[in-house]
Amino acid sequence: MKQLSFYCLLSLCLFSSLNIFSQNTNTVVDTGYSKTKNEKEVYSDNGFKFETFTTGINTKYADYGVGFFREKFISFSARKIGALAKKDPNTGEPFTKLYCSDITYEYDLRTPQLFSSILNKYENLGSVTFTEDGNTLYFTKSKKSDSQSFELYRADMNPKREGEWINIVSLAINGDFSIENPHISKNGDWLYFASNRPEAIGGFDIFRIALEKDISIQEMGRFRSPVERVEGSVNTVLDEKFPRTSIDGKYLYFSSKGHDSQGGFDVFRSRKTARGFVATRNLGNTINSKADDIAYIEATPTVGYLTSNREGGEGGYDIYKVRELPVNVFVSGKIYDSETQIALQNAKVVLIDEYGEEVANTTSTTTGAYEFPVDTFLNYTVIVYKDGFEQATSSINTSAQVNKTFVNDIALEAIPAAIIENEKETIIEIENILFDTNSARIKPISTITLNSIVATLNNNPSIKIHIKAHTDIQGSAIYNKKLSMRRAASALKYLFNKGISKERMSSQGYGEEELLIKCSPCSAAQNELNRRVEFIVIKE
Repeated sequence: MKQLSFYCLLSLCLFSSLNIFSQNTNTVVDTGYSKTKNEKEVYSDNGFKFETFTTGINTKYADYGVGFFREKFISFSARKIGALAKKDPNTGEPFTKLYCSDITYEYDLRTPQLFSSILNKYENLGSVTFTEDGNTLYFTKSKKSDSQSFELYRADMNPKREGEWINIVSLAINGDFSIENPHISKNGDWLYFASNRPEAIGGFDIFRIALEKDISIQEMGRFRSPVERVEGSVNTVLDEKFPRTSIDGKYLYFSSKGHDSQGGFDVFRSRKTARGFVATRNLGNTINSKADDIAYIEATPTVGYLTSNREGGEGGYDIYKVRELPVNVFVSGKIYDSETQIALQNAKVVLIDEYGEEVANTTSTTTGAYEFPVDTFLNYTVIVYKDGFEQATSSINTSAQVNKTFVNDIALEAIPAAIIENEKETIIEIENILFDTNSARIKPISTITLNSIVATLNNNPSIKIHIKAHTDIQGSAIYNKKLSMRRAASALKYLFNKGISKERMSSQGYGEEELLIKCSPCSAAQNELNRRVEFIVIKE
C-alpha cells in the first residue's frame, strides 16, 4: 500500500495543478424526480431506498467512477491538467485520464492523483478493471480515428517495480465497433463489457467472455472461449452499459435506456440464475434521476458510488456516494399439521422465484416458524418438505414498498403410516410415540403419528393390530411393567376415539422384557431406543 501511495504522490508532484477538486462532501443530493400520474408506479414504489451524497473529487469537467484498486478508488476524468492540455474535439473537454483517490472511513473520496503515467500517455482513456490479485488489468482507450469508440487492452504489473504496467496488448476481440466498461467478476471467471458488436440486439448490449487461465495465451491478448451476449432479461433494443457484478455474486448491476427507464440511463439490477440474469429491476427514484445515472459500484453491500449528470452537480458527469437503506421485507409463517394444528419442527422450507430458481432455504423452528428476506414486487413459491407428510406449496406476491412482512402459514397433511414386512413380523412403521415422564399421557406432537396410523387402518379395513409398549431398565421391573401397560392402553384408547373399532385392536405392556439393546448400565441414547411403542399387524 505504501508503494502505491508513493507512486500516486509522485504523479501529483509532476502535475501540481491537479489539486482542483471540490471539498464539499456529505451533502445529501435530491434526484430531482417527482412522480406524475402518467408515470409508472413501479418506478417510484419498487422497494429500494437510497441516500445520495456528493463526494470530494468532482470538477466542472466529466468525472466517472470505475472501481477499486488496493484500497483506492479509481476514476477517469476530463479534468484539466496544465494550460496546454489536449482537448477532445467531440466533447470540447480535455481527454480523459485515470486517477486514484483516497477513501475515508465514511467512504468519502479525497486527493485524486494520476493513476499511471504509462497508461495515461494515451490521449483518451476509458474504464479499467483489475484481477483480484491486482497484478493484471484490462482497460479501454479510444481509437485514433474516433475518440468516442474504444478498444480493450490488457496489461501486467511489473513485478520488479510497483505501479508500473507492462506487456500492454490489444485484445483479439476488438473490431470495427466499440468495447467499453470492462469489469472482471468477483470470482475472476468472467470479463464483462458493453459493446455495439454486430450481435447486439440494441445499440450497446452487455457481453462477457470467459477469462483465459493460460498465462501465455493471456499475454497475447487471446481467448479460447467465444464472446457471448449476457443471457436473460438484461439486454433490450436500447443501450445497456456499465456492467458490474455485486459483491456477493448474486446480481448484475448495469445502466440502461430500456426496460422502465424514466430518463436517459437508469441503474438496474438483475439476479443471477442458471438461465442467465433475470428479474431485472429499476433501482428507483431514490437513486435514479431524470438525467443519466451510470456506473453503479458497490463498496460494501450497503454503500456504493454512482456517476450522474443530474442537475446540481459540479458540471458534466459527477461521482456520488450512495447508501442503500434497509427495506425490511420478509415472508414468514408457521408450518403445522393440518389435523391437529400442532407446529412442525425441522420441516425444510424452500423459497423459489418466478423463474423456478431456488432463492433460499431454511428449516422450521421448534414453534414451526420460518422466515425469508425477499425482494418486493416479485412472485415467489414456498415449498415445504417433511418426512411423513405430503409436500405442500404456497404462492405469494410481494407487492409492497418497505417494512412489510407477508404472513404465509402452511399446513401439511400427514401421509398414512407404511406397512412394512420384516423377517419376524409385519409392522406399521412410525416415529416413536412420546409420553410425559413417568406418565401414560401422550405428548401432543405424537398425536400426529397416531393420526397417520388411523389413516392406515382406515385405508386397510381388514387388518388388525396388536399394540406393544416397552420401557427401558430405569426403575423397578414391576413399575416398568405397569407403566408400559398403561401406555399401550393409552395408545389404543386414542385410536378408538378416532373411530377404530376395539375388535381390530389389542394392547399389551412388556416393560423391560423385550429390550432392543441389552445393556447395564445403559446410556441415554440406549434408553431412548428401548422406550418404544410398536404396532404389529396381525395376520389371520
